[in-house]
Amino acid sequence: MKVQFLGVGSQFSSHEQYHSNMVITAPSGKRMLIDCGGDAKFSLAESGLRATDLDAVYISHLHSDHIGGMEWLALSTYFSPENKRLQLFCAEQLQDKLWNNSLKGGLECLGERCMQLADYFDCHPLQDNGAFAWQGLQFKLVKMPHVGGECCSSFSYGLLVEQTAQKDQVFFISTDTLFQPELLEKLAGQVAAIFHDCETTRLKTTVHAHYDQLCTLPASVKDKIWLYHYQPGSGYRPLDDGFRGFVVKGQEFSFPPRAA
Repeated sequence: MKVQFLGVGSQFSSHEQYHSNMVITAPSGKRMLIDCGGDAKFSLAESGLRATDLDAVYISHLHSDHIGGMEWLALSTYFSPENKRLQLFCAEQLQDKLWNNSLKGGLECLGERCMQLADYFDCHPLQDNGAFAWQGLQFKLVKMPHVGGECCSSFSYGLLVEQTAQKDQVFFISTDTLFQPELLEKLAGQVAAIFHDCETTRLKTTVHAHYDQLCTLPASVKDKIWLYHYQPGSGYRPLDDGFRGFVVKGQEFSFPPRAA
């Protein structure tokens, strides 16, 4: 199994970082896109991939750096010669909003036909903290608090991933979350790696875990953490602070790890 980061940046990233989306390649060679931000068509192309090279897509939450490319993905696969329909996995609470609040305006009318989300994707709505299997991999949703306030609150659904045949080779992707130290300490004992979103701006927006907060974790937890979704030029030195490092755009990870 491989994980490649198409991008490692935030909502405001340029082509030097791209949005924090990634591709998981199963042992079978099938590919799942984890989130599909507005620059996905560019980050995929830079990695040598077309929309039709994908087989599935997972959506963690509905911010545009995670779903802004979904209209492009839907049309690109629908109008491909093979009329490919990717599997779409997301929490049940997100699926209706994904269509009605984000995609319906651009995708509902196609010629004389009135379309639905299921016309573009093979939809698999998932329960809160549920799980699903795909291509010899097991995925468990982990509900993460992301945005909270009096007017609204929203969650992002992180992923705990393992190979069915090698249950000790597990990693966790936080997607977008507030700082959750108790959960991270619990997960660190179960996984080979944690890929964690990390805010590095001086202004702390309270919608992501900030680097300074993550630095307070025990050394044994930080030793499992790769940081992504960061802003460039922060001056932070993650290796000196006990982390595995900042993920760089295009970086690929193998599970189990390749021999040195």
